[in-house]
Amino acid sequence: MNSENPDKKKCNCTEAGCYCDKAQYNEAKAWELEQLFSHLDKCPQCKEYTERNKKLTELCKKAELTSLKEEERKELKKLLEENLGKQ
Repeated sequence: MNSENPDKKKCNCTEAGCYCDKAQYNEAKAWELEQLFSHLDKCPQCKEYTERNKKLTELCKKAELTSLKEEERKELKKLLEENLGKQ
């Protein structure tokens, strides 16, 4: 393994899930990817999780999701509070 890895042990399923999530956002370090791929070779459940995670990421990119601007959020919050107060 890469000498950057502070912990040379093999990763467990929880760590593999974290490394998978980080990899989806290009935030995983080389040693984390190394451990993830090694783990995926031996764990069908984590391999399935990784495949589903990839599909979800692709769908989100295709959907071209956007978030509200700050002023839009404030306006929506105001409308919700006004309408909830009428009940």
